[in-house]
Parts: sequence; C-alpha cells; structure tokens
Amino acid sequence: MKRTRAAAPILLGLCAAAAGLGMPVPRIALAGSETAFVSDDAGVRATAMGGAYSAVGGEPTALYWNPATLFFQTERSLEASYADLYGLGLATRTFLTFGSKRIIEEPHYEGDQLVVVQNHESGTAYALGIESLSVDLDENAYSELSLGGGFAWGYDDRFAVGLALRALFASSDLDKVSGLGYNVGIGAAWQYSSRERLGISIPHLVSRLSWDFESSERLPVDVTLGWSHRLWRTLTLSADMEWREGEADLHRAAAGGEWWVFPERLAIRGGFRHLSGGLESLDKPTFGAAVRWSRLRFDYAFRMEPEALGDSHRLGLLVHF
Repeated sequence: MKRTRAAAPILLGLCAAAAGLGMPVPRIALAGSETAFVSDDAGVRATAMGGAYSAVGGEPTALYWNPATLFFQTERSLEASYADLYGLGLATRTFLTFGSKRIIEEPHYEGDQLVVVQNHESGTAYALGIESLSVDLDENAYSELSLGGGFAWGYDDRFAVGLALRALFASSDLDKVSGLGYNVGIGAAWQYSSRERLGISIPHLVSRLSWDFESSERLPVDVTLGWSHRLWRTLTLSADMEWREGEADLHRAAAGGEWWVFPERLAIRGGFRHLSGGLESLDKPTFGAAVRWSRLRFDYAFRMEPEALGDSHRLGLLVHF
C-alpha cells in the first residue's frame, strides 16, 4: 500500500459506496489530513490561527502539535471540541484533552522567615487526550478512536523537550476494514526571549498501522518548524512550516494571529494555511473568536475547505481549575 494519508483509501471507498446509494459524496481526503493520526485541526484555537501552533502551545492540545510546548502550561485545564466536518452531517470530529504541570515549591528565607514560593516555570508537564473521527454513510460507517499522552521536560526555564505516544483503533461496517496502530512523536521548544519562542516537531517519528485486509503501513515522517511572538500582552503572532518525507516541496505553511480586543474577555483570531500534496492543494484563510468568563473560555473556529467541500465550523470549551 502506498504510504499516504492512512485512512484516505478507506474513506474514499466509503464515499464510493455512498455514491452508489445516491448519497452525496464528501470526498473527505481532499481536505488534507483527516485521520486521527495526521489531523491538522486539533484544538479550536489552533484551527482559527491557521494551524500555526507548533511554537505556541501552553494548552493541552499542544499534545498534537508539539509536545514540548506542554511545558509552558501554568495550570490544570480540560479542553473539549466538536466539529461537523464540511457541514455535510456525514463526518464529525471530537477532542477531549486534559493537561497539567507539576508545580515545584521552593523554600527560601526572607529575613528570618522561611517562605515557600511556587515555581511555575519548572516541573514536568503532561497531557492526556481522546480523539475520534466518525464517518456515517448510511450502512457504511467508519470510525477512528485515538488515545494519547504527552510529556514535556524543561531546562533552565527556556528550553523544553517533549514526547507524545498515541494509539489508533479503526473500525467499519465493511468487512475487514478495521485496524490498529501506534505513533511516537517528539518535539523541542526554545524560549529565546520573554516574548518569542521557536519550536520543532516530528509528530510521526515512529509509526505503524496494521489493517485487517493483511496490509500495514507507516506514516511519512514530517518535520515542522514553528515561531511565535507576543506583543503588548494582548497580541500573539505565529507561523509554521512543515516538510514531509517523499515530497520535494513544502508540504504545509501557516500563519496566524490572536488579538485580545478586551483583555481576558474577548479575542479574535485569524490565519492562512497552505497545504500541498494529496489529491488537491489548498490555500485558504481561517477565522475564529474566543470569549472568556471566569475560568471558562468558549472558542469558535471557521475553516474554509476546498471548493468541492463545504466549510467547517468548530466549537470548543476550555476549563481551568
């Protein structure tokens, strides 16, 4: 089997079956990476910023972009999101991710008194995530469930490394269209100033997918470089560049931004993404917004898809505790 987007042949097969039943054909593979192991829309915030997220992080969904940036979490949080892909009512994607960081308590003397101060800049960080993809074409349903965990360690409060481990379980109503897989990814991040950060991620360093129709494959190795810059405590700019094994040209490029118009209350987001390879190249903008109330944040993202498909809307909730 050709090493390409893992579930694309299966999804296209389901779509062909739907066409034979007179149902609309979503052509899911055209949109790019729409499988649980190679999704490029993890997290509503990241989606709204065009996927330029490999150096941003600081939230649980960094597990899927660059596990090293989990280190920049400052508190425990739980993030959930839902999307009806392409607005067709045929394919849905959900995420549920929990992240935390071990806060180190450092004692020191202030005069003659011993004071314990929490150091939020050190300590191991981690995230646990569940991701699902469901395609329902009448009697020909296909689903994927991915379970994953990531860890990040920091050095000198500036440099962090991370590791992500994920497992995939795929099933279908079609005979012998099911499988299992695993994936190991690594990342690093360098906070080279108080406002700027660089990141590098290799999300599919080691992988294997085994299907019931006696075939196995691995995912192509990707290398992503990311950059982020924060201005005036309210504006964040970011960019990503991704190269993929077997492709001569740049596979993915993204740029995005987030502006808290009313600090700690209302943010607007936007981005642009370029995606090559697969069945169709893509150059489309993304948009989004966030509303924060107390320890809750409500997120929305709108992503323009290829002309053959409808556009996708994503909703999310982030809870700090």
